[in-house]
Amino acid sequence: MRSLLNSIISHQLSSSSCSKLLLGDGITTSDLTIKGVHGIFGPVSINVRSARKNAPAIGDVASAAKNLDEYQFLICSLVPSLPDSNLSKMELQKYRVAIIAAFAKLVSMLLLKSMRQDDLAQWSKHAKALLEETSDAYLKANSNYNLKIASHKDAFEYFEVPVDKVQVALRAFYDYEV
Repeated sequence: MRSLLNSIISHQLSSSSCSKLLLGDGITTSDLTIKGVHGIFGPVSINVRSARKNAPAIGDVASAAKNLDEYQFLICSLVPSLPDSNLSKMELQKYRVAIIAAFAKLVSMLLLKSMRQDDLAQWSKHAKALLEETSDAYLKANSNYNLKIASHKDAFEYFEVPVDKVQVALRAFYDYEV
């Protein structure tokens, strides 16, 4: 079986089309609906209002998912305009890999019959850390500022794409010296 990291890189990063992962965000719509991504995760939909009764953290999860999806789409749209020699390209793709891995983990959690509040709270905590770091990296790539980006390696670990392995895989993908 292919690793999650290899599947994300081969199915998502090599594709030239960009799309959002959410069909419904659970905030402006009643359902949090994640469309499947071929070779990575299948589709899932959950009514946030009814799920909130047993798992109040689903609201935070929906909020983080909505924002992560927005950055995933923004990164996907920006990256083709950057030359492969631009280090921001690889840095941004690192965050896109982590976001897709975060959605893969979320889908598996939402498919469980008994969603656990603690699991959703953990996902939300790591997703918010990833969101903060991704936002900073995106801002840095779109500006001339030398921003210091706080690293949340534990978020990458939690989503099962360790940052060092992502960087090695991306260097290979872009034919950088490994």
